[in-house]
Amino acid sequence: MSAVTILIVEKTGSVKELSVKTFNEAELYKKAGHSTATGFKSYTQWAIKELESKSYNISVYGKTTGRANQENKFEFPPPIDNTLFFGNVAIVNYNDEEEPVSLSSDEWDTIYEHLYGGFEDIEDDEEESDDEEDEYAGIPVTKSGYAKDGFVVEDDDELSDEYETEDEAEDDDEDAEYTKPKSKTKPKKKAAAAKPAKQTKSKPAEKKTKKANVEDTLANTFSNVFKSIIEEPDAYLDCTSELSEESYV
Repeated sequence: MSAVTILIVEKTGSVKELSVKTFNEAELYKKAGHSTATGFKSYTQWAIKELESKSYNISVYGKTTGRANQENKFEFPPPIDNTLFFGNVAIVNYNDEEEPVSLSSDEWDTIYEHLYGGFEDIEDDEEESDDEEDEYAGIPVTKSGYAKDGFVVEDDDELSDEYETEDEAEDDDEDAEYTKPKSKTKPKKKAAAAKPAKQTKSKPAEKKTKKANVEDTLANTFSNVFKSIIEEPDAYLDCTSELSEESYV
């Protein structure tokens, strides 16, 4: 049997071609760099018919147990897209008679795209998404990235933030509008308040002075009367003169 080219997928995710002079499936684990054959087996086989005028039967060999930090990072197509391999993985192509057939890395790239359904659709989707972005360019959006077109309700936090911002702006406008009138009316209020203050202070002072003068006058009068009574009691007790005058009349 002539040499066969197989593919080795290293744990880093890179794919390399390996030429095998004598192919032996039982010894394939050694080609993949494993020290033992324990757990090393084929986990899936893809039968591909008429891909660019060729047919393929691709088998994937590897181990699903191993040490930490030895996980293979390559992303395989379904049904092993969720299978975690450890160490290197071997990919072998077979013909319909189950004999190994050489497989190049370029052919594997084509097969890989085919197994994933092709990447052209993905590119088309990206172009459509770009067109959509261009279509909605310039339309105001919310913090979450939704267009403010009246059909999407924003989160409560976003609404509260928006209305708080508007309220604060209105408050600022009101403050700016009524700040100057307040500063103009303040001097008038002070002047008006000053006049009643002087009047209220002056009136009690005048009343207090008049009251004091009256009290002093009355006190002096009563003091003189009582002093006269004490010094000349007979003059106040003698009523003869008044009686004589009455009788004379």
